[in-house]
Amino acid sequence: MEKKRYVIDTNGLISFFAGVFEEIFGFDDSTLISKRARNAIQEAVYFSEGDVLLSVPSIVFIEIYEKWLRSEEFFRKFFYEVFIPLKQSPNVEIRAIDQEVLENLLAVDGCLAEHDLHDKIVVASAMTLECPIITVDNKIIEFVGSGKGKIPNVLN
Repeated sequence: MEKKRYVIDTNGLISFFAGVFEEIFGFDDSTLISKRARNAIQEAVYFSEGDVLLSVPSIVFIEIYEKWLRSEEFFRKFFYEVFIPLKQSPNVEIRAIDQEVLENLLAVDGCLAEHDLHDKIVVASAMTLECPIITVDNKIIEFVGSGKGKIPNVLN
């Protein structure tokens, strides 16, 4: 049986690892992902025999480094409690920004035209893989709902 693939955005990843981020200034727990999304991520990260493949665009880590990693202590906590479990899971891929993602980036328009570049690259990654996206970002949800970009649905 083929694994169900999802692309995850920064908000989805932070929400899943909320325990790591909750002590950081600016953390907002009002945008937590659903139990269904949480279960899918958990299956990918912690169960090697799971049916879920999680694709984390590398831009997600760039955004986290840029906005959240303000101290050496938090960097270490993030590295060991988030990055290492993701890296070691056979069901998680950290996806580079490749030519096809860059080409799909040109099609990210409409309600996302003026949106954050990090988010547009995540959306372009989901378009490239033609798979659902895990997010709580209302603009991304609106874009997927518009039928643009060949993203089947949102798991939020």
